[in-house]
Parts: sequence; structure tokens; C-alpha cells
Amino acid sequence: MEDYATILESCTLQEERFQFFSFSREDALEFGLHLIEHAKPFSQGVAVAIEINGLRVFQHVTEGAAKHNVDWLQRKINTVNQFGKSSLRVWAEFETHNLTMVGERLAPMDFAMCGGGFPLIVRGIGQVGVIAVSGLPHLDDHQVIVETLTEWFGRKKR
Repeated sequence: MEDYATILESCTLQEERFQFFSFSREDALEFGLHLIEHAKPFSQGVAVAIEINGLRVFQHVTEGAAKHNVDWLQRKINTVNQFGKSSLRVWAEFETHNLTMVGERLAPMDFAMCGGGFPLIVRGIGQVGVIAVSGLPHLDDHQVIVETLTEWFGRKKR
């Protein structure tokens, strides 16, 4: 059994900690390339996407990933946009409260209750986009994003 309370607390802290002062399309390119680097040790294909204001400004599908991984990216992006939270946090909330997509009137082909989607938040503005990874086990998809954010914020001091 997953420790949903720990996941909820961790995700909430991550979403508060990893807020940008600004985030451009150039930042999306650089950040996206770092996401791919952080996924390489898993030795399997991943799909990565970054959207800003509904526009996909970065996407890459590595060798070994397929169209279904891109489909999962969109589901994760939809989940983050619907709830304004990481898709892992939404999953843990659903599990904690015994909610289902059907019960919440969410189409299973449009949303994903799993990790791998993270809100792109700019301080003073709010959520402006989504960072998403698909292809690894869902906790690893989330972790790749968090590791990349940790490196980015440590390096950029943003």
C-alpha cells in the first residue's frame, strides 16, 4: 500500500518550492533537454513535453517510447490543468478519498491518475503551463521532473 499522506505532503511542498520568477520558451527548451538527460539512467524510452499557456513549446520522444507515451503526456497535462496540481498529487488525493474518474465525471481517455505531470508556476502569476514525462513507472516519471527542477533551481537560483 502506498503512503498517500507522505506523497500528498511531498507534492504540496514541491509545488510550493518549485515556482519560477519567469519561464520562457528558451527556458522550456533548456529544461526539456535536462529532463531527457535525467531520464537516461532508466534505459527506456520516454516522452517529454512542456506546455506554456496551452501551447506545446517542447516535445521529444526518445528511442523506445511510442505514440501511447505521447497520448499519456496529454492525459497528464489535462489532469494538471483540470486540478492545478501535480498529477501525482491528484492521484494520491483520489486514492485517499476513494474517488474514481467515473465518479468525478472525468473521461479515462482524457485524464491520468498517475505521476508525471507537474504545474509550471510563475510567482505572482500562477500556473502558466505544464511539464510532463511519460514512459517510466509513474513515480519515476514524477521523480525525473523533481530531480530536474531541483537541479534547475540549484543552478539558476530561481
